[in-house]
Amino acid sequence: MTKVSVIVAVYNMEKHLRQCVESVLAQTLKDVEVVCVDDVSTDGSLQLLHALAQEDSRVKVVEQQVNGGAQLARNAGILASCGEFITVLDDDDWLAPDALELAVKEFDGRDDVECVLLKEMRVRPDGSVFYPEGRWEFREAKGEEVFYHSMPWHVSGRYLVRRPLQLRILYDNADRVYGEDNTALLHFLESPYIIQSQGIYYYRLLDESLSHAMNMAIFGGLKSHVAMSGHLRHYSLSVRSAHEHFRWLMVVNAIRHLYLYGRRYYSAEQRKEAWQLIRDDYDSVDWDLVPEKQLRKFGYMPLRSSWTLFRLQEWLYFTLKWLTRRI
Repeated sequence: MTKVSVIVAVYNMEKHLRQCVESVLAQTLKDVEVVCVDDVSTDGSLQLLHALAQEDSRVKVVEQQVNGGAQLARNAGILASCGEFITVLDDDDWLAPDALELAVKEFDGRDDVECVLLKEMRVRPDGSVFYPEGRWEFREAKGEEVFYHSMPWHVSGRYLVRRPLQLRILYDNADRVYGEDNTALLHFLESPYIIQSQGIYYYRLLDESLSHAMNMAIFGGLKSHVAMSGHLRHYSLSVRSAHEHFRWLMVVNAIRHLYLYGRRYYSAEQRKEAWQLIRDDYDSVDWDLVPEKQLRKFGYMPLRSSWTLFRLQEWLYFTLKWLTRRI
């Protein structure tokens, strides 16, 4: 069995792909494989992958027949892998040379650790590197505690996971962009303890990135919240309550985004679709799990008797915030 399998879902990233793959091959930990899953790229990515596989036998190439998005591509790569530990690497990102060695060492003698985090450093288009603000700093923590901090993205989502857990909980495809967040949250909940390593993951910020662009992916992410509520139905009340509270905040945040940017960046048809995605999430919230204090706040009252009144409340709420320059 290989020590670490690195799964790379590839789609039209020929420009950065060599750096990505070679950062794995250059690891100080040599017992690695990099499983690259081409998701029907239309540029030269697939040809480059085959060339890299010719150069180093540790590169495996899997070809998807239908473009299904990163989550399905990752799952195909996981099933084709053979590593004791598994991690994913975006096709435009890369690892520091000792990242995997540092992370793997943290598993030694710790059967109660299923996940070890990598330290995420972000890279701007101009090449400058920075550490994201607002991250929760810890050396070791219980998995449930990491779950709570992860929902508002205060914990890195880049990590190594033991193979049995990864096979038991594959990547959630409820949403092509944000479905992976659900998988990380479930992995964290299933790990009694989680350790933060000093292995560095370099996360490239691209203007055209789906997760940063001004597009419908922002609203599509609401579908992942609906799916996550289903995944959590057998977990504790505190876990489910924390998630329902978070998703309610995200519903209001999606309306804020629509208020600020709807007419400038989205067509009438897209705005209609966005409102439907918001309502689908809104309709499925378990209000008994959301703190009552939150639901009494103007702008966060669900007004379940009337969707029209709720929308009116939201527009008035954000108009007042805009007029007072608090938005």
